[in-house]
Amino acid sequence: MPDTPWDSILIDMVGTTNNVSVPVRLQMTNDVRNTRRDDVHVYEADVELRDADEYRPRGYIEFRDAEWNPDGGLLPVDYVPEPLYVPESARVEAVDDGSSMYSLDRYLELPLCTDPAAEGRWIHTDMLPFDPHLVPEPENHNLVWLPYTCRLQRITYTDFASCLATAYPLMHWYGDSNLRRSLKKIVSMGDWCSFNSTSNATETRSCLCEDYQDPFMPFDARYRELIIDIDQTGGQALMQPTEFALVPDNTARVYLHKWEGLSTRNKPAWTQGFDARITPQYGNPQVALISLTNWDAAFSSRAYFAVEMQKLLDYVQVEYSNYTQLYIRTGQYYCCRTDQTPNAPRAYSRLRNAYFDQYVIDAFRERFGHSHVIRIWNVAQVSERLPLS
Repeated sequence: MPDTPWDSILIDMVGTTNNVSVPVRLQMTNDVRNTRRDDVHVYEADVELRDADEYRPRGYIEFRDAEWNPDGGLLPVDYVPEPLYVPESARVEAVDDGSSMYSLDRYLELPLCTDPAAEGRWIHTDMLPFDPHLVPEPENHNLVWLPYTCRLQRITYTDFASCLATAYPLMHWYGDSNLRRSLKKIVSMGDWCSFNSTSNATETRSCLCEDYQDPFMPFDARYRELIIDIDQTGGQALMQPTEFALVPDNTARVYLHKWEGLSTRNKPAWTQGFDARITPQYGNPQVALISLTNWDAAFSSRAYFAVEMQKLLDYVQVEYSNYTQLYIRTGQYYCCRTDQTPNAPRAYSRLRNAYFDQYVIDAFRERFGHSHVIRIWNVAQVSERLPLS
């Protein structure tokens, strides 16, 4: 890939008290040594530390010599990270004089969030200076995601369904099983793979990555196309032909198109549905949500993906007028291992996935930034900022 680093270096600034992890995104400098593969490479980065604490750098050299990018038929190499040497003196202190807008003491003064890509950090609920019920529920280790410049509030799935029915009564979703699992959580009103569920634990394989064989009453996960209606009681797939664009009152309708990205792993080809036209069959939605990267970084070369992306952009331009908001969902955050599956190893890595994500975002903004509302659902950022273990 052009203008990418030789080395994949994972480094965070980690708070010694609050354990907040701030990713450091290194950029190559103009040093002449960076033009040579087998020379010393020089990087730099700007880091903004917004939570008061003493921070120390921690991290690893994941890959050298561009081995993070097994493109064009190259096989992934073993993941053998080299811990970074950090001298004891490498510390920096961020101090809050009481006026910082990022202070947790002032969090409840922030406006409500409207940007799904707002930057934030994970805070343990024990460190919150207010009632934890005023923010979203914590994840499995009692960490809660708090954006820096806006406020998230806790709402019930019933209220969420009502909000969808009011704001986005018709949506088209394109994505792989990760997106499908998000939909399972919504249509089950939070019960699927929850602490309270009798059928699943939160960290089983089916909850994390392979759910297509698990029985799920609202819809069959093996279907490539589904129409799902969601109301305040939950969601259910439509099994009988209907006028798809006519959504019942107090209901949000989702057309779900399951794909393996734009890769050749799609059977049938991902283009088939677009060739048959989408909106004449399934209506003109308020939102088209498009999720890529996971399969593309794993099984497609960068050159092949670029060609397929241009096809997708052309199809989107035909199908969706500026009435439809375009939501781009990043791939899942992938870190700290490589795939060594015999015969068909997947080519993803932390840095490779990040560059594929950015390519998708840039491509949509360049084509549609002046004609459509484009929003980024940055699921990768939320996982990337979990405490570095």
